[in-house]
Amino acid sequence: MDKEARTIDEILSIKDGHLYVEECDAVKLVEKFGSPIFVISEKMLRSNTRRFKEAFQDNWPEGKVTVMPAIKANVTLSTRRILTQEGAGVDVYSPGELMAALESGADPEVISVNGGGKDREHIRNAIKAGCRITLDDVDELDLIEQVANELNMKAKVRFRVRPDFPNLWRPTAFTLELVPIDLGTQAYKNGIPTEHVIEMGKRALKMKNVELVGFHLHTGRHHDTLWYWQGMMQQYVKLIATLKKEWGGYEPQEVSIGGGFPIPRDPFGRMMNRADAPLFMVFFPIMAFLRILGDRARYATLSSVMQLILTRTPNKKLAPTIEDFAEATMGSFRKAMVKHKLNMKGLHFQLEPGRSLYGNAGIHLSRVLKTKHQKKPIVWNWVLLDTTYFFLTGGTYEQHLHDFIWANKPDARPVMTADIVGRSCYGDRMIPEVRVPELQSGDIIAILDTGAYQEVSASNFNGLPRPATILVNQSSAEVIKRAETLEDVFRRDVVPERLKK
Repeated sequence: MDKEARTIDEILSIKDGHLYVEECDAVKLVEKFGSPIFVISEKMLRSNTRRFKEAFQDNWPEGKVTVMPAIKANVTLSTRRILTQEGAGVDVYSPGELMAALESGADPEVISVNGGGKDREHIRNAIKAGCRITLDDVDELDLIEQVANELNMKAKVRFRVRPDFPNLWRPTAFTLELVPIDLGTQAYKNGIPTEHVIEMGKRALKMKNVELVGFHLHTGRHHDTLWYWQGMMQQYVKLIATLKKEWGGYEPQEVSIGGGFPIPRDPFGRMMNRADAPLFMVFFPIMAFLRILGDRARYATLSSVMQLILTRTPNKKLAPTIEDFAEATMGSFRKAMVKHKLNMKGLHFQLEPGRSLYGNAGIHLSRVLKTKHQKKPIVWNWVLLDTTYFFLTGGTYEQHLHDFIWANKPDARPVMTADIVGRSCYGDRMIPEVRVPELQSGDIIAILDTGAYQEVSASNFNGLPRPATILVNQSSAEVIKRAETLEDVFRRDVVPERLKK
């Protein structure tokens, strides 16, 4: 390691003028496997899983803790097998995700089959496999009972509940508008309204082949603070206490708190959180007024002002640690359990940290294709990559502003503000208005924190084949999902014979 070597985080470092992922040179990964590619660190996946397990178990000596990463965050079979080796359960939504979980060897006892609109076959497969079924719909209980009776098997179910959160009054991160979290959770489609779950529980407890084992809660990543999780636990336990009273003293065997913990560098919603947004609201009337100066003077003024204010900086403030979240969440949960005189001994505690478990285990590598510059009518610069935000659709939807490193020149000094853009015919502003160095075709960018919700949401817009995924384990690198070919992109198409004439 040379004297310039430095560590960025647990898996990323700078050595000999290049970015390294574990012990693999990112530049050589591109040379070997092509560009663009997704890269996943096995070390980080294992480390994150162990940290979640140990931190929450340390704060919950009353019973077992199981980490159940949501497979929707990264459905790659190899990464799921790594988590199975670590003893993790799994949260699944669709029949495809259930198949992937079972193929990975996950213990059915800690597979939670979630989601609304489950059909009979999906429910049958879940019961036969011995999975937990988390109810999301009012009519789902009757269907589960029918299928369980047909199979003469016991269906183990939990209710996905919808507590009220009047104590969560800060703005949700899901919208640009100032919508309080308690209202944002009401608009969320998932979960059974309390007005229905009370009656459903009374019926479930009388069913021969249905066993109500506990509760499930998932509200998503509305806020990146400990305050959010502390407040959520208070209301969750309050609802459990209400249901205990309504159901004649029922005590759950297990509870899940879902997920939504932020990635440490937390790119979520950063495209919306602009410090210059209020300034633009004030400046817009002035921009319109400047028309009286004529086009040349107006554009010259706009260009000067925009160069001063149009610069974004990826988030540098790290979110609380896994250990911080565990202490705050479990402390609030335990305090509420004591307050409401609920049994804690032997209670199986579950959490589903898909985003924060997979997220910082992955990066996306892409080559620069072209750079483009203009000075008139306003100054603007573009860096065109050989990837697209359609390969990072999850982050695009969530308005991510990812941090990034130039893998082959990590110490190059930024000299201009530019839009880093993708190669689709949309605007495709992947990382807009950021400071970049002088760049040439072939330079390599590493977009950080792309391990969750990115590759799994990639699309073929513009007929673009989706990239490969590479698993790094110390100094070795292996393909765990091959890159698509053009033939793959059109493989599902069926052209009727009459159109071929």
